[in-house]
Amino acid sequence: MRLPCDVLLTNAHVLTMDDRFSAYEPGSVAIGGHAILAVGDVAAQYEANETIDCAGRVVMPGLVNAHTHAPMTMLRGLADDLRLDVWLMGYVMPVEREFVRPDFVSLGTRLACAEMIRSGINCFADMYYFEDAVAEATAAAGMRALCGQTVLKFPAPDAASFEDSLARAREFIARWKGHPLIVPAPAPHAPYTCTVEILRACAELASEFDVPLHTHLSETMLKSISHYVITGCPSCRG
Repeated sequence: MRLPCDVLLTNAHVLTMDDRFSAYEPGSVAIGGHAILAVGDVAAQYEANETIDCAGRVVMPGLVNAHTHAPMTMLRGLADDLRLDVWLMGYVMPVEREFVRPDFVSLGTRLACAEMIRSGINCFADMYYFEDAVAEATAAAGMRALCGQTVLKFPAPDAASFEDSLARAREFIARWKGHPLIVPAPAPHAPYTCTVEILRACAELASEFDVPLHTHLSETMLKSISHYVITGCPSCRG
């Protein structure tokens, strides 16, 4: 007697992420609901509502994009080939303060999700403003994401002050905590845009809700050196 499943992928080159990185050619994948039931030479064991012949194509776990600002697909080409501080402070942040709103963020995230799905990505870690809109668009696309609500020491598109951005992060985390696709997090932007007190407050918020913390570190050689000197690297006696 064969076991039931919703979808059965057959005749595939199946790559896995088990302890031995097993590969099956030809291989099959049995899917039931939102779960993978079995992987390998399993086609004969399952009776499927839908069977898909993969014709030798590769079936593998989805890729993970470990750091994104998904809505910034809308700013692509704004300024290129510039030093980070010039690009960020001189171009991107002024434009964001002028134009970034929830509808901007939603549209940019939907575009980013479509591009990531086409590239084999099904999970990403994001940091931006109006992160509620990022989370909503991501969940609607059926993707998984760690969504970080940005916290800064100066005014941002969605907050007039650090206190406002921290409060927004708290509300965002409380609203999305426990969602099946979205993991909420505070996102202190970077050491050079946050104070030690802000970083500590964000860490305490993450600890309170038992969620990750997402930030920028060592973005460029210049920023790496500056950070170590400011914080007192033992090797440079800063």
